[in-house]
Amino acid sequence: MKTDERKIVGTLAHLLVNDSDSVEVNTFLYSLIGNLSKNRTALVQFVKRWQDKEDGSAILRKDLWTDFKQLVGGNPDLGIAMIDGIRINNIAGFFDEINTVYMSFENWKIGSLDGFDDLLYGGFGRFKDAASHAIVWKDIAHSSASLGTETTLAYYQQKLGAGSPFNQTHFQRKLEELKAGQGETYFDIVAEIIRSHRKITWIYKGHPHNKSFYL
Repeated sequence: MKTDERKIVGTLAHLLVNDSDSVEVNTFLYSLIGNLSKNRTALVQFVKRWQDKEDGSAILRKDLWTDFKQLVGGNPDLGIAMIDGIRINNIAGFFDEINTVYMSFENWKIGSLDGFDDLLYGGFGRFKDAASHAIVWKDIAHSSASLGTETTLAYYQQKLGAGSPFNQTHFQRKLEELKAGQGETYFDIVAEIIRSHRKITWIYKGHPHNKSFYL
């Protein structure tokens, strides 16, 4: 019987972003023994590589994460977008990471929140024809801090610069709300966009609570 591959990669993603210990990861991998005979070769080889680690040995999380990225990167039909949050240090870095993950097959890039929203609807990018996919966001706390209040204030102030073509009233209000501690940060806006797309499963540290699910 063919084991649901999206369930396997979804569960592995959950374990990795939550920094699960080697025992928990190994327990899951060993639970797959004998159930992968009809699954794709790349997935079977991945599981066997990490099952073969000596019992009790510490799994090298960096190596496992890199190997997992290669697995899902080479098999886009598994529907996994891997975001390395540690690479996101500002707004430009956010779009660099999104373009690396989603737009490598396109001859143009996105650079706005509206563009990011459009990307998640599909029609272009890595998962343009997918009915659903998952965003696996590692080190999300770093991304959230990097796209926090300071970055967002600078972003709004830029929109309010002399000769700016943007809606001054809108961005002035946003600036004042943020200064008052009531507004959204840039990361909050990104999160709101992701959550607005029902076909997107968002996997990050602490979410979802149940590590075993179908995407």
